[in-house]
Amino acid sequence: MTRRLVRDVVLPVMVAVGMAFVVQAAVAKPYEIPTESMVPTIAANDRILVNRLIYRFRNPVRGDIVVFAPPPSAAGPCSGARPGVPFVKRVVGVSGDRVEVRNGKTFVNGEPFVVPAAATPKYSVSFDEVPEGTLLVLGDNRNDSCDAHDWVDFGSPFVPLSSVIGQVEIVYYPLNRVKFLD
Repeated sequence: MTRRLVRDVVLPVMVAVGMAFVVQAAVAKPYEIPTESMVPTIAANDRILVNRLIYRFRNPVRGDIVVFAPPPSAAGPCSGARPGVPFVKRVVGVSGDRVEVRNGKTFVNGEPFVVPAAATPKYSVSFDEVPEGTLLVLGDNRNDSCDAHDWVDFGSPFVPLSSVIGQVEIVYYPLNRVKFLD
């Protein structure tokens, strides 16, 4: 009887839990968003699912929403940043790009980079060319996001590709906000 209970119940539950850990570690990981930095695309307390595999096959591209370990330069202006807590932002610049924010518009290589959901920035900033192996990221809530526009005065405004955890694929909670992100 005990052997049958182990074989029919305990063992399948242990396998399922083990598989869940493997999937979370290698394929997809859920996160809860603590700030308003990506509003309206992602709101505070939304839960997202991050694809941890995609960047093994391709590099992030402009427009991707990524989760990453913040650079050391984020510690200065981001008083609410906690060690070990990843950030979520939109990729605005990739290696070789020149990004500038002026007159309420974001430009990449001299061309407007429009994110319809993004707030109109109330600041102006020019960044150096995005170095090889790094990204420049901004939150969609441009005026209330601790991102590259804040980090530029505290060291490097760039995020190393090695710090990127994955791409945000879906907001899955709360249920009235479920949506796939592109």
